Amino acid sequence: MAVSRAAVVDGKFIEHVSALSPGAPCTDLHAPLRGGARLTGLQALELFQAQVTSRLCDLLARDLKTRGEAFYTIGGSGHEGNAAVAGALRPNDPAFLHYRSGGFYLARAQQVPGPRGARDIILGLVASSDEHIAGGRHKVFGSLDLAIPPQTSTIASQLPKALGMAVAMDRLARLEKRKESRIVVCTFGDASSNHSTATGTLNAAGWTTVQKVPAPLLLVCEDNGFGISVRTPTGWIGQNYATRAGIAYFKGDGLDLIDAYEAAAKAADFVRTQRQPAFLHLRTVRLLGHAGSDVEQLYRTQEEIEEAEALDPVLASAKLLVAYGVLTPSEVIELYEATRSRLYALGEEAITRPKLTTREQVMAPLIDASPPETLPV
Repeated sequence: MAVSRAAVVDGKFIEHVSALSPGAPCTDLHAPLRGGARLTGLQALELFQAQVTSRLCDLLARDLKTRGEAFYTIGGSGHEGNAAVAGALRPNDPAFLHYRSGGFYLARAQQVPGPRGARDIILGLVASSDEHIAGGRHKVFGSLDLAIPPQTSTIASQLPKALGMAVAMDRLARLEKRKESRIVVCTFGDASSNHSTATGTLNAAGWTTVQKVPAPLLLVCEDNGFGISVRTPTGWIGQNYATRAGIAYFKGDGLDLIDAYEAAAKAADFVRTQRQPAFLHLRTVRLLGHAGSDVEQLYRTQEEIEEAEALDPVLASAKLLVAYGVLTPSEVIELYEATRSRLYALGEEAITRPKLTTREQVMAPLIDASPPETLPV
């Protein structure tokens, strides 16, 4: 019987956390964890909760799929460091999200009072018509409450829309003679950056700076080194985007919560104050293959798979919180298992919710003909 890598990653998390030695208790959760950085203990704890929730949503998706209750499972395992990007932004900054940005979505949901969050994701997994954005048609991150326009997995399609919104926001503010403080963020993968849609957007983004057209756009490349089964050449993203005309370049380690947050905060500050585009190159790792149907062993050796699993960012964040005394090892495991229980209960509830059953339901408009709502300001 084939070994489930999802079960391995899950088991290794519990095993490694259980073996950790507690650090000295943190005496001030509102103080930065590391000298020279901004992330506080309380912020790190909140981001870790989003990371854990994202990971366990991925594991739940695979469990539901084996039961025939979920469908295409494409997750964000290894990309959970993108939660730090959400943490460094304001909750009303419009966000066009990559399909691996579950950590970001869940971190944003924690920032905004209301029902949005894990239940949205799970309803999408089981294709329930109760899911509020796609209505059972596709797993998609999107929410008006969270300022996240809906996106699907169509490669790089979110980039030109994000640039258009960034330009339009500031142009509207000038017409209305008010100051705009929001920025637009757009996340995408390293392989997506090679798509013609992405390269055209990046060229146009640089052009706005040269032409002095305000475009407060933060482009976040979640670089895991793979595009499905094709490797991204080592150094390609940095070599290609570090010196692009008109686009400031920042780099962060998505496997280190403090570093990811600091890099995202610096990049966001630049975009917010200068009203110009920036490119945040975020190191990630891809765990559990491209999607649930992917046979990763066909293009990665067992050694490479295990090396990637050893870089697990959720485990790295757990180690960070324990080392700085924010949580003890037993508290990490309690949080992890309590989150698992909550999500799996939501999963059992979600499979009872209605689904689209007719052609007419599938083809029905997602919105009515009344004037559309606008993103929160």
